[in-house]
Amino acid sequence: MADDPAAKRLHPALTAVLLTVVVLVLSAFPLALHANTTALIDGYRASHGEAGTLGTATVATATDTKDEQVCRGTFTPAGGGPATDARIEVDGRCEIGQQVEARLMPGRPSLFTGYDEPRAWAPGAGDWAVFIPLVVLFGLLSLPLVLLLWMIVANLTKRLLNGPAAPTV
Repeated sequence: MADDPAAKRLHPALTAVLLTVVVLVLSAFPLALHANTTALIDGYRASHGEAGTLGTATVATATDTKDEQVCRGTFTPAGGGPATDARIEVDGRCEIGQQVEARLMPGRPSLFTGYDEPRAWAPGAGDWAVFIPLVVLFGLLSLPLVLLLWMIVANLTKRLLNGPAAPTV
């Protein structure tokens, strides 16, 4: 009886719960991939003058963190309109009071911190490149979910096409 294959299988309810937990955990990676890919594209296009609202950004604060300098200030559209508080990306380091021509990209709704705030990108600002390693990382981390979903669909398709398995003796 110790060699009985049915004795080694998990209960179907437990299998379903474990599979659901794994899928939920793995689904965070494609969401992070999407957030970082859109931030990469938005930053590249704005810093190269291809997208965003043209205007002037004025640096109000410049904070040095462990990894980067974070500049914040006010963006004023060139065509007039209300000023917007935004993170400001410049080529090199910024100085308080510095004014640069920039293009404002609105933040996008996201589950992750910082992606929903507007950013003003000065021409030539290369900060968009920090998203490249994240896009690669989350792209690779998304592969297990794609493979898992492929296996589930293939298994269900096989079962639907072949019908129920014959009982074994």
